[in-house]
Formats: sequence, structure tokens, C-alpha cells
Amino acid sequence: MRPLPVSRPRRPSFHVPILLSILLSPLPPTPSRAAEDAPAGDGKTAREIYEKVLDNRFERFRQSARLVSGNRADNAQESRMTVLWKSFRDAADEPVRGVYSKTLVRYTHPFDLRHSGYLVINNAERKDDQFVYLNSRRRVRRVNLRGEAVMGSDFSFEDVIPREIEDARYDRLPDEVHDGVPSYVIEITPSPASNSEYSKLRSWIDKQRPIVLRTLYWDENGVQNKELKAPAAEFREHAGVWLPMRTEMRNLVTESWSRLLIEDFEANPPLEDGEFDPRRLESH
Repeated sequence: MRPLPVSRPRRPSFHVPILLSILLSPLPPTPSRAAEDAPAGDGKTAREIYEKVLDNRFERFRQSARLVSGNRADNAQESRMTVLWKSFRDAADEPVRGVYSKTLVRYTHPFDLRHSGYLVINNAERKDDQFVYLNSRRRVRRVNLRGEAVMGSDFSFEDVIPREIEDARYDRLPDEVHDGVPSYVIEITPSPASNSEYSKLRSWIDKQRPIVLRTLYWDENGVQNKELKAPAAEFREHAGVWLPMRTEMRNLVTESWSRLLIEDFEANPPLEDGEFDPRRLESH
């Protein structure tokens, strides 16, 4: 089992006319900046609501996760990984030396991918730095992970790496009830500087807890291509922070699915900055 080549990101196929006729719908008009910042009747703007979602995390964490992927024929594959994440913001919430955060992902299963990993450095004033280490090649390479699938799953790296508030514009849509839970609905338009693979996203956010219950994704061609769900009952609280212990991503074009399950989580462990040095990717 091998990851997809990082130089050839996987993309859904759009050449089937019937799929285009079903999935392709015109995008609504883009709200003005004034509309985006205008509060609703409760006085909350879209950005304020989503900022609470992004604030619902620790300064750093270590987690072990299991990723199971399948298709319409129920053929499934499994991989396991550890994820380290650390914020590099200062006390004033400003980036330190131009860096917002760093994420390190290492595979532990299957055996032929063990020790392979990725490092993503989220920069403030320039494009992110992204590195990959494949154990079979024994060297670190700088790459572009835009649209790259995690272990050939329906999750891309953009889906699993914590995003920053500065990466997008936020617009508030009418509130709805999702899965029996009163929810805010926020439309997210990634900024050009974020180099996102999506033209927009729409998220349903629990009004009582700062958690995302559902997200719809539109690709760069305006096609609604993915849906993420995190059942409200599957969230657990760790020291005041709510975590989705199980999330499921569905590809609406290929009808494949992937489930990400957190099996172990450590909040605010001691993580030295050197843990995120690209050269440490080679360390087993």
C-alpha cells in the first residue's frame, strides 16, 4: 500500500456528463465585505463564530489516529498515524518569526509506510512550507501538498491540518437545525494566499459548543464534491476543549468514504521546536 505521488495530486473525475449535470450548480453571489462583517440578530458575525471554533484547541497536542477508507463496493483499507501540532503564536496572538503553527504527521501502519511522514509549516506572510519523507526513499523532499490525499483516502491534508483564521473570508447564512442540534451556518471562502484546493466551504456549527458538525466542500471548478460529518454524540471534552473522536468524509463524485478515528490524545505535551525541524523527519 503506497501513498499517491505527491507531485500528482488526486482529483475527482469530471468528464462524465451525468455527474456534472447532477452536481454542478451555480454559485450564489459572493456577499460584500460589509455583509460579511454585519452581525445577525444575536450580534454575532461569521468571523466571530468561526474564530471560537478555531480557538477550541490546545496550544499543542499529540494524537494517534486510525484512518479507514472504502468505496461503493465496500473494499476497505486501513492506515494509522501519529500527529503532532504546535502553535507558534506569541502572547499577543501574533506569529513568531512569521510562523503560525506546525504540523507533523507520521505513519505507523501499514508496515511498508512505517516512519514515512509529512511536515507542514503554516506561514503568515508567504506560502506554507511542506515536506515529505518516504521511508522507501530515505530522504526529505520539499513538496506541494495541495489536493494531496492522506494515504489515498477522501481526506486531503488541508482537511486534517488545523487551519488559521487569516486563511479565509467568512459569511453568515441563516441558522439551521442539523442532526437535531441548533446550528450556525457559515460559508468560508479561502483566500488566494492560502492556496486552498477549495473554492468555498459551508459549515454547520453547534450553537452551544464551538464544534463543526457538518461541512460541504466545493472544488476550484465550483463543483460540490465532498461532505464531512462529525456526529454530535461522538465529541468528547478534554480540559474544556471539544474533540470529534470520529469523523467521516464522503466523496460525492466517486461515492467513496473515509473515517478518521482518534484512538489516543494528549493535550499540551512538552514539544520542543526541534521536533518540527525538517531534518527530524528522517529520525525513526
